[in-house]
Amino acid sequence: MLKTTSIAFLSVLAPLCAAVVYDATLDALPLNTTHDYVIVGGGVAGSVVANRLTENANVSVLLIEAGPFHKGVIETEVPFYFWLGIPSTYQWNYTTVPQLSANNRSISYPRGHILGGSSAINGMVYDRAATSDFDKLANITGDSGWAWESMLTYYEKLETFGPPADGHNITGQFDPSVHGFSGPLGVSLPGYSQTLDSLVLETLNNSSFPYNEDSNSGNELGFAWQVSTINNGTRTTAATAYLADNYLARPNLDVVVNALVTRVLASNGSDIDTIEFHAVGNTTNLNVQASREVIMSAGSINTPHILLNSGIGDNATLSAMNITPVHHLPSVGQNMSDTTVIYVSWEVNSTDTFDALLNNETARAEAFAEWNTTRTGRMANGVINLSGMLRMNESDPTVQSIYQQYSDSIAGSNDADFEMLFIDGYTTTSNSTYLSMLYGVLSPMSRGSVTLNASDPMGPPLIDPNYFASEYDVLVMRQALLTGFDFVSSEQWSSYLVEPVNGLAEVIEAVGTSNFTAMDELMRNGVQNGAHLVATSSMSPYGADWGVVDPDLRVKGLNGLRIVDASVYPFVPGGATQLPTYCLAERASDVIKADQ
Repeated sequence: MLKTTSIAFLSVLAPLCAAVVYDATLDALPLNTTHDYVIVGGGVAGSVVANRLTENANVSVLLIEAGPFHKGVIETEVPFYFWLGIPSTYQWNYTTVPQLSANNRSISYPRGHILGGSSAINGMVYDRAATSDFDKLANITGDSGWAWESMLTYYEKLETFGPPADGHNITGQFDPSVHGFSGPLGVSLPGYSQTLDSLVLETLNNSSFPYNEDSNSGNELGFAWQVSTINNGTRTTAATAYLADNYLARPNLDVVVNALVTRVLASNGSDIDTIEFHAVGNTTNLNVQASREVIMSAGSINTPHILLNSGIGDNATLSAMNITPVHHLPSVGQNMSDTTVIYVSWEVNSTDTFDALLNNETARAEAFAEWNTTRTGRMANGVINLSGMLRMNESDPTVQSIYQQYSDSIAGSNDADFEMLFIDGYTTTSNSTYLSMLYGVLSPMSRGSVTLNASDPMGPPLIDPNYFASEYDVLVMRQALLTGFDFVSSEQWSSYLVEPVNGLAEVIEAVGTSNFTAMDELMRNGVQNGAHLVATSSMSPYGADWGVVDPDLRVKGLNGLRIVDASVYPFVPGGATQLPTYCLAERASDVIKADQ
């Protein structure tokens, strides 16, 4: 049946599930309902806030998502589809502007376009960041509520740490004292053993590289088993976790999919209280109102895009685009930061990689049948089994010089400078088998922007991560690669690695010299999106003349508008930003509740 309690203006729309989610493409929508809160974006943050606010039966929430409903999309359920590819229907299909320090390459920038947002298409990596990341955030903002001890409570609240898909004994692979076992988000350790795992562990046992029982304890340094957002061999998303049927059944929660928000407005000339949107494929704009607050959770690209089109940004820039300025806030869309990432690969002497699933239809069909029947096997596994969060070699004079030169800007002395992840294959159509290693600069100094396209402001924004614009990022990536080469130089790798590919051989040949030409060229030709984009709506102290939101996430100088998504982080917190965004939204929900 249709739900009409608090969303009469959608009463003609057909339900998509027993709990009723409405598809905006099925009918033109009249305007006759006001909700307490309207949330723009049904990704990680929006899903969390919608869930937590409607725990109070007296509070009504409308959640608006541009993408389609998530149920029945097999590609967002099977973890291995991260490698097979998520259909473009469920992505925004963004591309960066040509990157000046990456040989003018335009780089794909995937973002989720489905209920659940990017949690439905990402690498499922569970990284909490380090104690010092959140303590730094608390120090920057002047709000101790953002410190690690406060945020750890939310991390434990949001998760259910479950068994891996293969049911193996995980003693010694995580610390149960810092995890939760009754939250909405199901997570687990790797559920498929790889030959690669034993090589990494043997190297750790015979070297000075440290093993970390749990890199999510606040101390991220060392090599650890990678936790993933996978439960029962199936990807867990913000939608499956926080918008499960029992939550969608709440009469005070309404969800509309396939509805594209274009602007936020002030109907009375002062407080932001109105959302302008239209059904996907229909250019007729409609408005809906919030009686308490509009909450932007559209993500680090779409949140500033909507704000700028709403006249919230730099007045001069907006006027030049014939957009009427509403509120002068120059930091909107600026200061973008993203993990700088490259992959390198070797052919290997092994048949135990995932390459066969990419290139052999029979092997792929057999693996899918196993997953479909038992939720086990390689297709039930995450992207990474073992990962390293490392500092540069501080005994190296070159590294000492880097730390000295950039001491005011880089990560703290207990933070990782880069990540080194081991991947059991390579996304190519070759019939060979491969080892790939991902390297990421975790505290990049390069800053970019999200801006409007002057020729089509409502169209896709101009995304400029500005990769490798800072020499610091280049220097750290060099050290990351050198550390990786050292890691795989030990005897146990000699019979496994066959030969490096895609220009890596020339780089390795130059190791030990002062010539970094080949390495730098490999980096600039190979840099990829980190998918950890933040800071386009940065949090800053109350009264600061920079930033977009105050520590309570209210937009500076405006009433009725709050931002809750990864865009408010002023720097990349640790490794992957998925879990810090879940955690941010959990605390934001309590902050909003305290204001009710």
